[in-house]
Amino acid sequence: MESFVFERRVGFSDTDAMRVTHHASYLIFCEEARVAWMRERGLTHTHFPQSGDVLAVLSYRMWHLKPSTFEDVLKIRVQVRRLRLKIQFQYAIYNVQERVAEAETLHIPVDVTLKPTRPHPALLKTLESEKWTETWLLNS
Repeated sequence: MESFVFERRVGFSDTDAMRVTHHASYLIFCEEARVAWMRERGLTHTHFPQSGDVLAVLSYRMWHLKPSTFEDVLKIRVQVRRLRLKIQFQYAIYNVQERVAEAETLHIPVDVTLKPTRPHPALLKTLESEKWTETWLLNS
């Protein structure tokens, strides 16, 4: 499948006392991009609340390369792949053409009792068709 890009404008509440985007806001931007990726791929039925399963976050890493500020329009490029039971998302965050941040989240599907479970078949099928660029993150 084609790579997915999510667009989001930096809100006032996303900024800090130095008038730049707060470092913690970038993790929220990634979550919004991940949910938008699932929505775009028709996978919302595979995840809570439409399903009893959820992609629990095991870990995340973030690299802050350049600042962004209030009203900047950020584009978040997402790529995703399956690593056995785990699912890895990578994000490249751009302000115009300049990369301002990179991130990676690692997830595991769990059921309502928080026990690991197999990914939903529709999610597995989608993951098989996703494009993955091995050298995508600059800071890996």
